Amino acid sequence: MDKHLLYTFVMCSMFLASCGSDEVTPGTWVTTPVDTSKPTEFTDFTPKEGGVRTRMYITGSNFGTDESKIHVTVGGQKAAVIASNGSKIHCMLPARAYDGDIKIIIDDKDGNKAVDYTFDQRFNYLSKMVVGTLLRNFNSQTGAAPFQDGLFSEGAGVPTSDWMMFDPKPENGDKIIFTCNYEGGSHGLRTINLTKKEVKTLYAGSRADKMQTFTFSTDGDTLLIADDNGQGDLGNVSMPNIHYLLRSEGFQKLRPYCYSSCTYAIAYMPDGTTFFTSWKTGAVMKLMRKGGVPFIDGSATTCFHFVTGGGQQIKLKAHPEGKYVYIFGRYNGAIYKSEYDPIAKDLKAPTLLVGQYDNYENAGLVKEGPGALARFGRPWGGNFVKNPKYVQEGRDDVYDFYLADQEGHCIWKITPEGVATIIAGRSNYTVDNSFTGYIDGDPLHEARFNGARAITYEEGEETFYIGDTGNHCVRYLRTE
Repeated sequence: MDKHLLYTFVMCSMFLASCGSDEVTPGTWVTTPVDTSKPTEFTDFTPKEGGVRTRMYITGSNFGTDESKIHVTVGGQKAAVIASNGSKIHCMLPARAYDGDIKIIIDDKDGNKAVDYTFDQRFNYLSKMVVGTLLRNFNSQTGAAPFQDGLFSEGAGVPTSDWMMFDPKPENGDKIIFTCNYEGGSHGLRTINLTKKEVKTLYAGSRADKMQTFTFSTDGDTLLIADDNGQGDLGNVSMPNIHYLLRSEGFQKLRPYCYSSCTYAIAYMPDGTTFFTSWKTGAVMKLMRKGGVPFIDGSATTCFHFVTGGGQQIKLKAHPEGKYVYIFGRYNGAIYKSEYDPIAKDLKAPTLLVGQYDNYENAGLVKEGPGALARFGRPWGGNFVKNPKYVQEGRDDVYDFYLADQEGHCIWKITPEGVATIIAGRSNYTVDNSFTGYIDGDPLHEARFNGARAITYEEGEETFYIGDTGNHCVRYLRTE
């Protein structure tokens, strides 16, 4: 017999003999509980500082090897316990563990608390921004990405989003995002309830595929939706260009608000003055309030022509305090600023804030910088965010503007002075010569988007929510 085969036979025989009656079923992990007859000691933890998802090791003795009985919190936040060998606990740092106190609770075999220990030394938690995924119901094999109402845990899906805004006065204090989709099927207006973790369709009628943007009235009780009604000329009042829905009706009954030509955006100022855009003429219009709704375009005046010759999807975003309106188009690469005159209740002629108007022809060219030196791919949706630093400095304008760039595949921060910097996306170009993808993680070193369009911000949690259309999902960007 071959000596190697003989050796293998002997070793196998010894192994089988050693198992005897204590043989363990292959694949079964045997765990032992903490021994309550002996003291449990804690000697150290490493590392001493780090951010979310940092791997932490807690050393000592008599921990038991059943990780389900070991509970670790850092800064009051639950850490994921990965494993224990009895003298070392392996866990992962949770998000927002700001306080840094490390507490360990170990249960006995019956689930009763046997050990309760807190380290005297605190962990130095290092905050950092991360990109993650809130919702994604996508089948990579079939390409299916359904709009699906229901709980997040049950596969709720919002695969495309063109515009996002938080509900300014939700019932019961819930945090609710309103979102609409102009393309991608199942066109409609939906809510994403972050508190209840639920998606709900409010309106999916025949006009839904023509509605790309919306805004709330100052009191938050009326939702105004722009409509690409196909009527190009001013004076053609055969179809509404703006619709409205009421909170008192659950935002479910669509009514005409104004009759005019094709419109892509509305700016509702804090004092109630309303502006809208005209696709055909490339103009920004002021809606004159001479009576009840619906209005007709005979009650509208032209503020200025933003696009020479017209024929462009023009977006508007009003400053939260009504100081001005930002104007940008789907088919150009610049953001303009139009000051608001609260006395005349009118918008002044726009001036270039940042970017280059005709950069759409070179949408792949993306460049950070001030004013006209910056280059965007395709500005699509934006949101004003109050900057606490500006407040402390006593500045007149305390809001930065954050922009989702569809063709640039990134998120921009634009200061009131017009300095543009990328805060997320376009990571690791040297890896595969591409800026697009679906990657979570560090905003500038790992994360990628694919055609991000919509963006909104929740101040309490300091979190951005982003409609990442090409990846069929809703992403988030926040400090962990």
